[in-house]
Amino acid sequence: MATSRAQANAEDQASRRSVVQSVTRAFDVLNLLRDTSSPMSVQDLARSSGLDRTVVHRLLRSLLQQDMVIEERGLFRIGPASVLLANRYHDDLLVRRLALPYMVEMQSGEIADKPWTATLSIAVGDVSAVIERIWTPRTPLDLVLAVGDTFPIHSTATGRSMLAYYEPDKLAEVVGAELSEELAPILESVRLAGGIGLSRGEAVPGVEAIAAVILSRRQAPVAAISVSGVDLGDQMDHTSPLASTLRRAASAIGQMIP
Repeated sequence: MATSRAQANAEDQASRRSVVQSVTRAFDVLNLLRDTSSPMSVQDLARSSGLDRTVVHRLLRSLLQQDMVIEERGLFRIGPASVLLANRYHDDLLVRRLALPYMVEMQSGEIADKPWTATLSIAVGDVSAVIERIWTPRTPLDLVLAVGDTFPIHSTATGRSMLAYYEPDKLAEVVGAELSEELAPILESVRLAGGIGLSRGEAVPGVEAIAAVILSRRQAPVAAISVSGVDLGDQMDHTSPLASTLRRAASAIGQMIP
């Protein structure tokens, strides 16, 4: 037991040494700017990151040179170079290319005359991120999710459908041990329903959503396809026609992913 613990500690220390601290700190700053709706000052970033102001200032100067951040009257926000990185990753996503035909089919079929939105989302750490969406002419524009929108993963139908297929250790790492216990009955119901997750306003107040997990051929959760709106009515059920459509689409997409 003692030998195993010592080995684990040694591996952890080796992992820490392999991390370039300045790069990690730069991403801490970028993540803070990503998650705020308002520009932040050096002082704001230092306080939120726990870093010294001098360190934050030095990091920002480097990020400014690469256009990863921009400065306006002493306030900083995410810069245009971040779009190039995000677009490259977005365009290279196999699941997005595979899912689009199914989403278009839903737009002309199940949701054609409804004020609903079909979305494709992936898990990024503890958030569910929208990577594609299709809506109908009847959908209010303020309900159309934008590509890049993120929500706490445990609160969304898409997130829950993916979390249900996480290993217990990974689930606890992503959402915390306490929340993973609270989610246990919800995630169990997702698995029993064949990967169908539901949310009733937890992510966006007043907006309902139903989602199906996309599992690769190795049974790994890679994404989730969903439909959301202000009133999905009797479709908000694991056995509804919409749930069946989403489940079939997710299964077909997953079979094409190694």
